[in-house]
Amino acid sequence: MCFRDTKVFSKIRSSWKSVLFLDLLFLLKKIMRNLTLLFVVILLTISCTQNKIAFIDVALLMKEYEGLKAFDEEVKNERDKLRKEIESLIEPYQVKVDAYYKNSGEMSLGTRTATEQALQQEQTALEAEQEKFKQQLEKQRLDGLETINKEIAEFVESYAKSNGFQFVIATEGTKTVIYGEAKMDITQEVLSELNNLFSEKK
Repeated sequence: MCFRDTKVFSKIRSSWKSVLFLDLLFLLKKIMRNLTLLFVVILLTISCTQNKIAFIDVALLMKEYEGLKAFDEEVKNERDKLRKEIESLIEPYQVKVDAYYKNSGEMSLGTRTATEQALQQEQTALEAEQEKFKQQLEKQRLDGLETINKEIAEFVESYAKSNGFQFVIATEGTKTVIYGEAKMDITQEVLSELNNLFSEKK
C-alpha cells in the first residue's frame, strides 16, 4: 500500500503563492469584458447629448490603490499562517509513514494491515483539513475583494456627483476607450483621494 508524503501536498502549497494575483487578474478581465458592452450601449445613448463624461483606468487603479496592496499583504500573511498549520499536521504523519516503510517487512500480516488502515485514515483526515484551510482562505479573499470593490464603487459615485459627471467609464488601457482627452481621465485624482482616505483609516 502506498501513502502520500509531503511532496503530495507541496503542489497545493506552492499554488497558494500565486492564487491571489491570478484571481485578481481573472476578476479584472471578467469585469472589463462585461463593461465593454455596457460602454458601447452608453455611448450610443448619450452621443447626442451634452452629458459630462470621465473615465478611469481600472487596471492602474487596482494596481496602485494602497487599500488593495494592504489587503494583498493580509491574505499572504494568512496563507503563510495556514500553510504552517498544515505542515505541523503533516510532519508527524510523515514520520509514521517513514516508520511503516522501514519496518513493514518485519510486521505480521495483521499488524501491517492495521497500520496501513490507520495511516490511510490519517491521510484522509489530513486532506480534509487541508481543504478546509484552503476554503477558509478563499472565503476571506473573496469577502475582502467584495468589500474593496464596493468601497471603490461608492467613492467613484460620490466623486462623480461632486464633480458634475453624469457618466464615469471603467477602462483598461485602450481596450474600451481608443481615444479620450487627457482631462477626461480622472484615474489619478480618484486614486489620490482613495489612498488619502485609506491612510486616514489606518
